[in-house]
Amino acid sequence: MGSPTGNASPAGSSSYGRYASYVPHDVPYNDAYENAIMHITLHPDPNAKKGIRVIPEGSNEQPQEGISVRAADILWESLPVIAETDHPLPLDDPRRIYASQVPGILLTHPGGYHEGGPGLDPEMDTFAEDFTSRHGEVQNSAQLKVAKDKDVKANLELLKKQMLDRQKAVEHNAKIHSQLKALTEQHELELKLLKNSADEQRVKREARERKKREREAAAGTK
Repeated sequence: MGSPTGNASPAGSSSYGRYASYVPHDVPYNDAYENAIMHITLHPDPNAKKGIRVIPEGSNEQPQEGISVRAADILWESLPVIAETDHPLPLDDPRRIYASQVPGILLTHPGGYHEGGPGLDPEMDTFAEDFTSRHGEVQNSAQLKVAKDKDVKANLELLKKQMLDRQKAVEHNAKIHSQLKALTEQHELELKLLKNSADEQRVKREARERKKREREAAAGTK
């Protein structure tokens, strides 16, 4: 799950190595990470950290320490270097400090991927073209904000639906696993009972044979 595009990125961030060379679909599947996403999506924590919000360039908003920061004031050298093989990062990774559009998910880089690390190089990112083609009616900044908020809301609703589907699948799999475990335990119990029964029959047979030999031996001495 990549980060919604449209978040501000640090100034002067066009040099090699400052953007991801992959897309979220390239990140290996991680069950624990997906379950964590599912949990915070379906059961959001009202006390979860909000993260530091990045003020885009051109805004007159003043930054507040620990709450917001200007994009121009973020130095790329201060951001963590995360190996692609480390993705996806756990949601509680301390390097996640920047706010995202999804409540409960913090980013390691402004405008970065939800999985961790920076986002895609703007020269490779087709979000702007895709957005424009879907919202050709946008004529000013106010309409742009409305269209952007609408997209974010739709994406969040889609995410919630996907996570509900995942939860149902997880619960179904857990039920199947429980049933298989019960059947396995029942089978093992039946095998144990059969073994005990066989052992009991063997002991009785050996006892009968021993008594028979004893009788035959006693008869031979007369």
